Amino acid sequence: MIEFDNEEAHWFCIKTKPRQEPTAKRILVRDTGIEVFCPMLRFERARKSGRVKVTEAMFPGYLFGLFNYREAHRHVAASIGVSHIVKFGGIPAILKPEIIRSLRNAVISEETVEIPTSIQPGDEVKLLQGPFAGVRALVTQVMPAQARVKVLLELLGMEREVEVDESGVLPDLSHPLAQN
Repeated sequence: MIEFDNEEAHWFCIKTKPRQEPTAKRILVRDTGIEVFCPMLRFERARKSGRVKVTEAMFPGYLFGLFNYREAHRHVAASIGVSHIVKFGGIPAILKPEIIRSLRNAVISEETVEIPTSIQPGDEVKLLQGPFAGVRALVTQVMPAQARVKVLLELLGMEREVEVDESGVLPDLSHPLAQN
């Protein structure tokens, strides 16, 4: 955290309401004209219908805004989708410009990072197809030439190794940066 001059624009961390990052960003840009940065992640997730691509905030519940605190803090805090401006001990948290620059260098286009789905031996996956759809299993072997993987399933109290199509499994993660 750095001290700030009320007369200059700084990067502030803004807490959003749950799953309101895109809405808050759109409203802040439209109504206040401030610069807003909200890095997003695009990845595949397992659904009952199979694999789906989802886009979520890299920092769920947060985005970053560049503004003059004295002039804009009330309008920012009152914007649709915004919960509050993050403060520590009553003092607004300011981010160093280098942090934002570093994050921006990590994203490719439109503030989105594409997370490839890669499966490695030892990963816990969820089966998406067939009679075991929804069951979690442990990957024991990846066979890229055949686009297949071997997984260890517990069936009737015994462990069995089963070979399945690679497109029929996905890593069992709630968020690609989460530590399960």
